[in-house]
Order: sequence, then C-alpha cells, then structure tokens
Amino acid sequence: MLTITLIRKPDLSGYTLIIEPELLDYPKNDESAAATYINKVIEREILRAPEQYLWVHRRFKTRPQGEKSLYI
Repeated sequence: MLTITLIRKPDLSGYTLIIEPELLDYPKNDESAAATYINKVIEREILRAPEQYLWVHRRFKTRPQGEKSLYI
C-alpha cells in the first residue's frame, strides 16, 4: 500500500504529484491498530495542504457548544 497525493500549485499552473514509498508495518491482524495507522497516514497527507482537502463530510462540520446540530 502507498499514498499518492496531488497538491494544486499556488500559481494554478498545475499540480505537484507526491508518491510515497510503500507503507510498512501495517497492522493486518488488529483492526483498531490498523484504523489508527491509516488515520495517521491520511492526516499526514491532509497536512501537506489542508486548505485543499475536501472538508464536506459532516464529521468535520462542528457547531458551537449549545447550538443545534445541522443534521437532526
């Protein structure tokens, strides 16, 4: 397994393609450890250009404390 990330160039002239080496030490026999591992990999890739990440999943749409949820 490896990661491939595209980052839009600041001048909008194209993209930078980043292909990382194969991910090693993936915990195949422990679902919880595997989820933690892959979430850290995803976080690392998002942090390369967080402003370009597609933040549409409702998980990321938080409301101030005491305000009603947008999804209920």
